[in-house]
Amino acid sequence: MKRTTLSVLIVGLFASAPAFAEDIPWITEGALTAGGLFVNNTGRDFSKIEEYQDLNSGVLSNIFFRGRDDKNWVEFYGENFGRNDQYISVRGGQYDVFKYRVYTNWLPHNFGFQLLTPLQGQGTTLQTANFPQPNPGTWNSFNLGFERKDTGGYFEWQANTPWYFRVEGNQVQFDGSKVGSAALGTSPGNGFIDLALPVTYTTNNVSVEGGYGTSKYQFSANYLFSKFDNGNSVVNWTNPFFGNNLDQTYLAIDNTYQRIALNGIVRDLPLSSTFSARYTYAKTTSDSPVALMALTSGGYAPTLPNQTQFNGDFVNQTFSASLTSIPAKNVSTKIYYNFNKLYNDSKQLIFQPGQVGDCDGSPCTNALYSYTKNNAGIEGIWRFARGNRLSGGWDYLDVDQNRVDYDHVRYNKLWIEWKNTSFENLDFRIKYQYIQRRSDFLLGNSGVDANDPNFLARFIARFDNSDSNQNYVKGVLNWSPMPLLDTSIEAIYRNTDYTGTVLGRTKDHREYIFGTVSYGDPQKMRITLMGDYEWVKYDSSHRVIGSSSCDPTSPNCFDPNTPPTSFAYNYSATNKDDNWLIGVGLDWQATERLLIKGSVLYFQSDGSSDVISQNNFGNPLPINAYDNWKQTALNLKGIYSFNKNWSFTAGYAYQRTRYSDIAFNGYQYTIPFPGVTNNTGQSYLNGYRAFTNGDANMVYLLATFRFP
Repeated sequence: MKRTTLSVLIVGLFASAPAFAEDIPWITEGALTAGGLFVNNTGRDFSKIEEYQDLNSGVLSNIFFRGRDDKNWVEFYGENFGRNDQYISVRGGQYDVFKYRVYTNWLPHNFGFQLLTPLQGQGTTLQTANFPQPNPGTWNSFNLGFERKDTGGYFEWQANTPWYFRVEGNQVQFDGSKVGSAALGTSPGNGFIDLALPVTYTTNNVSVEGGYGTSKYQFSANYLFSKFDNGNSVVNWTNPFFGNNLDQTYLAIDNTYQRIALNGIVRDLPLSSTFSARYTYAKTTSDSPVALMALTSGGYAPTLPNQTQFNGDFVNQTFSASLTSIPAKNVSTKIYYNFNKLYNDSKQLIFQPGQVGDCDGSPCTNALYSYTKNNAGIEGIWRFARGNRLSGGWDYLDVDQNRVDYDHVRYNKLWIEWKNTSFENLDFRIKYQYIQRRSDFLLGNSGVDANDPNFLARFIARFDNSDSNQNYVKGVLNWSPMPLLDTSIEAIYRNTDYTGTVLGRTKDHREYIFGTVSYGDPQKMRITLMGDYEWVKYDSSHRVIGSSSCDPTSPNCFDPNTPPTSFAYNYSATNKDDNWLIGVGLDWQATERLLIKGSVLYFQSDGSSDVISQNNFGNPLPINAYDNWKQTALNLKGIYSFNKNWSFTAGYAYQRTRYSDIAFNGYQYTIPFPGVTNNTGQSYLNGYRAFTNGDANMVYLLATFRFP
């Protein structure tokens, strides 16, 4: 018997009957892989290709090791050592006594390469310049992005079964910079500036858990403590609109999160029932000084808050319970209830009217959002014939909240699904779902009359809470009409009508279809074709009003039902997205030792926005370049098995990206362009996502040694 086969057999013995596994020697297996990657990128900013991965030319590596005997086991896996997307994991333990794991996982998030800014110190807490800076040719080049590093582990003690104890902890660090911007003045016409905001976040988490578990009962208690620290809470930057004085942008503040969770499961109840319940109590607190001064056209002015320190205090409680039963042959049911309450006891900030921090002459306060959610439902499954299953359910959600527009929202969801697996080479399932949402609108009496700007709030409905009806259908079909041929198709239809909406989103329609066809013997040659099409359309209605008060030619202008004029009129927008993907994959065992794998994928997204106004006021034009993407990806590699220990891999990958959007086509670094020296409200942009077109060619060679 081969040693590798013996290893598999021994692992199976461990899983099935560890009490009989005695005096088994230590067995090891593993693999070492090393090689190189060469990358040639063309394009001005190829950060989109490398958004979540490190594709710099250099060394590639991979190590896997596993060892075990009748008492202990250990497993190590690591890849991309020394690169920005490195991953290392070690886990092991002693059977029925303890187990552990330690790991580190690195992930980059690149936003932009070779961006430009007139500021010095980009990505730090002090970003300065001597404005005006009309010529981008004299600006500074920089890269925008951060590195995420998650390092942690756990230890679980199981020797005192059915009791167990577990401790777990990790640290998540973010280091680098992220996308940001700031207004130069107090209105949109005063311009803005792109900023590279510093990211120096550290989150430390630790949790302890103990529990008791048998085949009938399972109980556990868990405590989690989490501390978030931001090394940079304020960014100072030069504001040209306010005389090149330092303005401030405030970032996330430090906070502490604590949670207690209790879980319980009881099985073997009457009607073969299982009852489970969970309760959590979580509290988040934060403290931060309140800005006492703010930059204005007259210099620094006091904000005059009612307190100099902000104290944040969130308490979130949840309770969940469910009962699953088998009340009759071929029938199973589930009844559940979920409760969630967020209580916001944070301090109320008030900035007095007439000062720099007020809101249009009125006191400016922070919103202390809180809510209570009650959710209940019932589900059932009826196996009415061999290979046929009919399931369905009803779900009700009630939300009470302190939003200014909607304080009470109710959801009713009904669904039914039929699944058939009775045919030898065919199975399918189809599901229908209906969701009705109804809410209490609080702004129906806003404003004194139609000449009051507040009157317009009567007609504006936010689509996340407004009344709506949604129909949803999903179908899945798997069919193998002949040997070596497999097909699969999935289709989704979803239509949402926002009933009664005058201004806001009125309809949301989406259709998806995905399919694959595979043919061939996996041991010889197999080809897979795949395709995906997604169609999205959402309609909305809006109103344009020339100023904050009605023009003499347009009385009652804040009522969208008044006759249109060039000063005040309605318009509608229809946004569409057509997304489709097609690809082919190949697995070919060319010779006994040579395996060839390849794939080609093409993705395209076409967006558009069609705007129609009353009497064609404003002369709106359709937007055809609205977030349009085209991407092509080619992967081809060959794996040659030299002997049972050595194998070699050679591969080539190609990726092409093309992007077109009205917001970026003809991109310039200043508004207006060319830059001028006599406009303090001139906007300064850094090129984020403006030049992402590019091609990447990658070649890699790897050698792998397996043991034993």
